Amino acid sequence: MELCHLQRLGLVTLLVIGAGISRPTPGTAQDDRSIFSVLDTQGRTVMPATSTDGMLGPDDVISAGGRRVQVWSLSAQPGEGVQVDLRSADFDAFLYVVGPGLGEGLRDDDGGDGLNSRLCVSLDQAGEYRIVASSLGGGTGSFTLDVTEVSGGVNGECPEARAAEEISDLADLATEGRRLRVGDDAQGRLGNDDARVFGAPAQAWAVDGVGGASFSVDMVSDEFDAYLMVEGPGFDEWLQDDDGAGRCNSRLSFTFPQTGTYRVVASSLGASTGAFRLIAAEAPGAVDPEGCAPGTPDDGSYTVEEAASLSEISDVGVLSSGRSMQGAMNGEEAQYEGRSLQGWSLEGQAGDRVAIELRSADFDSYLYFSGPGFSEPLRNDDGAEGLNSLICVELPESGFYRVLAGPLSGNGAGDRYTLTATWADGGETMCESFEQSPALQAAQLAALPTNGRRIAAGEEREGELSTSEERHPESGRPIQAWSFDAPGERVFIDLVSDDFDAYIYAVGGAIPGELYNDDFGGAAGCHSRLEIGPDVSGEITLLLGSYYESASGRFRVRASRDPGPMEPGGCGDSGPDYSGGVEVSAGVTASLTSGEERAIQLGTEVLGRLGTDGETLPDGQPAQTWSVELTAGDAVVVEVISDDFDTVLYLDGPGLYAPLTDDDGMGMGTNSRIEYTAVESGRFRIVVSAFSSDVGTFRLRVIRTAG
Repeated sequence: MELCHLQRLGLVTLLVIGAGISRPTPGTAQDDRSIFSVLDTQGRTVMPATSTDGMLGPDDVISAGGRRVQVWSLSAQPGEGVQVDLRSADFDAFLYVVGPGLGEGLRDDDGGDGLNSRLCVSLDQAGEYRIVASSLGGGTGSFTLDVTEVSGGVNGECPEARAAEEISDLADLATEGRRLRVGDDAQGRLGNDDARVFGAPAQAWAVDGVGGASFSVDMVSDEFDAYLMVEGPGFDEWLQDDDGAGRCNSRLSFTFPQTGTYRVVASSLGASTGAFRLIAAEAPGAVDPEGCAPGTPDDGSYTVEEAASLSEISDVGVLSSGRSMQGAMNGEEAQYEGRSLQGWSLEGQAGDRVAIELRSADFDSYLYFSGPGFSEPLRNDDGAEGLNSLICVELPESGFYRVLAGPLSGNGAGDRYTLTATWADGGETMCESFEQSPALQAAQLAALPTNGRRIAAGEEREGELSTSEERHPESGRPIQAWSFDAPGERVFIDLVSDDFDAYIYAVGGAIPGELYNDDFGGAAGCHSRLEIGPDVSGEITLLLGSYYESASGRFRVRASRDPGPMEPGGCGDSGPDYSGGVEVSAGVTASLTSGEERAIQLGTEVLGRLGTDGETLPDGQPAQTWSVELTAGDAVVVEVISDDFDTVLYLDGPGLYAPLTDDDGMGMGTNSRIEYTAVESGRFRIVVSAFSSDVGTFRLRVIRTAG
């Protein structure tokens, strides 16, 4: 009875003065006047350099501001400094710290990532300090208290976070006493202070290997998508794996090439942090066949619904200009193209220019945008800095559009993100340009002035391209508009130049969107030939230009019903010096290895380093070859992403007359993307190269798209 009376008394007192907590004036010692100093901790204690899990429940007291609170005692020595982080996927965190010299205490709402809280405290005086975990709005659920030793912070304010060291060679990662042996089931935790490899936290474990002995290691986590690497003597390249143990767990099984010390490196996709296990054995065990979903139930009750279209993804909110919306994955989202997504609606007017940014500290983000005027959705992976996404779009029509947000891979329940839509005329954006719908872009291109330039079927004309020409809004290529009277029968437009790499577009009339051609399937060197079908008649616009932005020079354009073979040649000095004519496309990868020793599985991502093999393209650019097995009908997207160099990507294989190639097809930035549907089954070769001589690390992925 007495205990109940004390609890009620504490609750009443808290309701009266608990909302009055504020920051003390820095440098002024004050008596401890916080009600939290007298509430019962019920034996709860946290210490520096620890991470502790807790649960706010209906039995915890509620402050006058509607915040449910739970008090923890901080066991630390005077003179220390600590950073306290309160993180929760279940509620909007609110953090208090009280104690000697802090007066009425310190408090914080969103000082951490997303809706998480953070405070730094200098423990200047002897006595009991307390940490109060709290929620806005009376929410309940699980949380984590991270207490980290820091120096240089004042009460309330934290020193600028130390940038984690980026490691380019796994051999440089310290093992810090972490060792792994056959039979071990070791526990670890990836944190924000760990060194980075490919931008993600990484932790190295030493393994004493004996030449010829077998070794298998699994990396298992319920908190993030695991990524595992191994380096050591006798390995020319790092071993790497994403989901080899099933779900979001990784596995590497191998034989030690020689006796020596090896490093098993635990990391994550999407730069996520959290707890993991490393399980070492002589031989691999069974593979968990369930889908990739960290943090979801492992009892068979979780199923992933694959949506046939983005319209089947449920909306969770509405976006308005300039307002950042907070979201969290619940682990049960439907998937599209293998990605778990949440939908948001957006209303706009024709001509509005909107920047949509997706940021997350928990996963590698991915964005889709769909709506009126877009037959195919826009998409973006890393358009913003780091692993964040950005879509910049000009709305073709007035109406409602949809933004689909989620992680590139995996689906951690509770993973948080921030989604912001900003209208270009309402504030600054990160956008250098805005994507347009195919119809809007074609209409604007068709309206470009021809200045009297005209050609008819059966004619040949001469012209000159200059650097002051109009630019294609998507590629930035120089283009010159010509009027063409399409005869309503099949006709071929040839663009021939010895000064630059020719490129042709056709828009207007009955043409849906844009027609275009670069090198006529590789059979024309750097000349181009575009076929206009018999269903097109009347005046259309031809856009004659170059593949390269800095090109200029003389050209010939002709329109023929029966053109005969196209003579190879061209290119000039407008781009890299491919001196092979036909070999520019058909033979550019002919001298490279098959890539069989570097296989990538469909639906996975691998990490690589350009410049380690000594292979080069005919123009001297560095190259690295990978391979993937495809079945006829497989629709795939191949992407290569790097922060170290401007990527160039090639794909060749069965059914391809010449390699497909791309430089900046992923939109903003310097990453590359090829979409392809296999017409024949077999092994395809993927070549990663660079636009210049720069080399460095990259991520390569082959993603299956909707059929």
